[in-house]
Amino acid sequence: MIDQRVYWIWLTGIASIGPVMQKKLLKQFDSPEVIFRINPRELEKVPGMGPALVDRILAARSLDKSERMLERMLKGNIGLLTIEDPLYPEKVKQNPKAPVVLYYRGSIRENSMGVGVVGTRQCTSYGKQVAIETAAFLAKHQIPVISGMAKGIDGYAHTACLKAGGYTMAFLGSGVDVCYPREHQSLMEAIIQKGAILSSYPPGTPIYPHHFHQRNFLISAWSSKLLVVEAGEKSGTWSTVNHARTLKREICS
Repeated sequence: MIDQRVYWIWLTGIASIGPVMQKKLLKQFDSPEVIFRINPRELEKVPGMGPALVDRILAARSLDKSERMLERMLKGNIGLLTIEDPLYPEKVKQNPKAPVVLYYRGSIRENSMGVGVVGTRQCTSYGKQVAIETAAFLAKHQIPVISGMAKGIDGYAHTACLKAGGYTMAFLGSGVDVCYPREHQSLMEAIIQKGAILSSYPPGTPIYPHHFHQRNFLISAWSSKLLVVEAGEKSGTWSTVNHARTLKREICS
C-alpha cells in the first residue's frame, strides 16, 4: 500500500497548481489519491480548471519524484502537516492562500498559534532587550513565539523563548533541512528539540529572495498578534506586517 503522504507531495508539486486550485480539487474529489487517479473528463468539471491545467496534471502523473522525496523526509525525520490534520490551525486553513501541506521538523503542538515577534536584523540593544523580555514573558505564559529564525530580533526571540522553557515555531523560506543563516545552525537544532521548524517548500529547497513572501505570510497567519520590534523603512518585516493587516491580526509596536 502506498503511503498517502506521497499523493500529498505529488499534488503540491504540480507546476502552476497553487493552494487555491489544490483546495478546489480536494473539495471536489476528497483526497490527493483520487485526484491522481481520476478520469481527465472529471477534472475538466472543476471550476477554473482549463485544458492547460488538466494537461499539467496528466503530465505529472508519476509518483517517482514524490516517493524519493518521502524517502528523504524519512531519513531526515521530516514530517508533513496536511490541511486535513487537526493540528493545522482552523484560523490559518480558512485563508485561501494557506498551503495545503507544510513540511516540518520538531513537533507541532495543539493550539500552536501564538504571538509573532519580528523586526530588523540590525537591531539596537534596546530592541534586543524588548524581543528577549517579550519572548520570555510569552514562554512563561505558555504562549507560542512565532518568528522566522533570521538574524537580529527573530533569533533573539526564539532563543529567549527556549531559555524560558517555552514553545517556539520558526517559518523558513527554504527547505526545513536548509539552515539560513548558517550561523543559526545550533539555534535551528534547539528549536527542533523544543518546538518546530516549518516551510511550505520541500526539503532541499535553497533560499531564494522571493520565498520570503510566503514565509512572511505564514508567520502572520500563525500569529494571533504580531509584535514589530524596530523595522527599517525598507525592511522585509513590512511584508509580514502587510500580511498581518490583510489577515486582520492585531499589530503592536
